[in-house]
Amino acid sequence: MTHARHLNRRQLLLAAWPAGAAAQAQEQPLQVLIDGSIEMPQAQFKNGEAVDGFQVRLAQEIGRRLGRRVRFRLVPRRRVPQMLADGNEADMICNYLPSWLPGPLQWSRPYFDDADLLLTATRRPPLARLQEAAGQPIGTVSGFVYPEMDAALGARFVRDDAPNALATLRKLALGRVDHAIVGRVVFDYLMRRGEVALSLHPPLVISRVKTACALSPHSSVKLAQLDAALAAMQADGSLARLVDRYR
Repeated sequence: MTHARHLNRRQLLLAAWPAGAAAQAQEQPLQVLIDGSIEMPQAQFKNGEAVDGFQVRLAQEIGRRLGRRVRFRLVPRRRVPQMLADGNEADMICNYLPSWLPGPLQWSRPYFDDADLLLTATRRPPLARLQEAAGQPIGTVSGFVYPEMDAALGARFVRDDAPNALATLRKLALGRVDHAIVGRVVFDYLMRRGEVALSLHPPLVISRVKTACALSPHSSVKLAQLDAALAAMQADGSLARLVDRYR
């Protein structure tokens, strides 16, 4: 009888451990990195706090569905890979691709359609293909990778980096470069708001992408949980409404 009671207590302790661990995980904030080089419609910060933008609202909705409060960290792009690999101060970052962010990370189901565009000012002849830009300075964003351009131009891909897409477009408008690479979603957003006056040829599509969230291998959030949250958002239309809000 004594032996049986001992086993029962041990079984109860073992059964309580996963629940206790799960409760502890729920109390931890979901630590979401925001790349410091992005801007609206992806993210907007005020006094160091995340206040708006697609990535901000997306992370907040994921956190709500996981039962986790969200803590945002605005960090330089170069720090993102190591912070996610370490997992001490970061659980995830969203709107990335594995080719942009190599490392031992877990990747969610893709959810967001975008494209990289090569823009050319009308003061120059239009480009029919990427190779025609070889050797010419091209406006780019510092820290961003452009594997298709690297493949097409190799050493003749001449980058002219700026801190973000808006600064890149302003350089194009001022004639400091004749070509620039920007994401379609950001470009459309800035053009609709008249942020920069540009006269452009029809853009060349460098690549079409479907981005995802990168999850730290040390995160207390499981990949299956993250995928389930995104799948539910796709199924109930909340993700589509969020995308439309920032188009």
